[in-house]
Amino acid sequence: MWYWIVMFILIAGSIGMLGVSFSSIKKNRAIADAQADSRRRRRRRTADDLDEDDYDAPSRRRRPGQDAEEQRRQRKKKRQWKIILEDIDSWDKYSFTFYDTVGIGRGKDGSMYEKYLPIMGDGRVSKIHCAIIHRGDKLYLKDEGSRNGTYLNGERIDRPVVLQRDDIIGIGETRLEIQRVLRESE
Repeated sequence: MWYWIVMFILIAGSIGMLGVSFSSIKKNRAIADAQADSRRRRRRRTADDLDEDDYDAPSRRRRPGQDAEEQRRQRKKKRQWKIILEDIDSWDKYSFTFYDTVGIGRGKDGSMYEKYLPIMGDGRVSKIHCAIIHRGDKLYLKDEGSRNGTYLNGERIDRPVVLQRDDIIGIGETRLEIQRVLRESE
């Protein structure tokens, strides 16, 4: 008789603990989703003033008659950016200091960009997948016609979108979190 009473108490206690655990998980997930939605709405500012043809940075194009010294002087007038990205799955960190663009893709040759991040282990990443570009006082994420698309905080982008700290860039199966965005002071 005591055996059945103890078994009933153990089973009832286990069921109660499971119920509390599941409701706690559901509540935490709802809170996290609400915070992510509000953060996404607050941060989502698209680059309406940025045209597709606007992508090529003028400092990388060499004009006829322009010497290397003149190009350096023009580049010094611009402000440098530093961005630190972290691969969420592998915890690898990537740091780039640049003036205009950082390309991201699977290809080995990123010579069309000022800096380039090759993502070799992910077959769903296009050879030239996306780019982080500088316009005005902001950095934008731009898809470069990738087959599987570029995502920012879980939403597919179809035009350049403003980047900020803690944003997550999704390309293929790879997720890169923006740890820091620093701009050189004037």
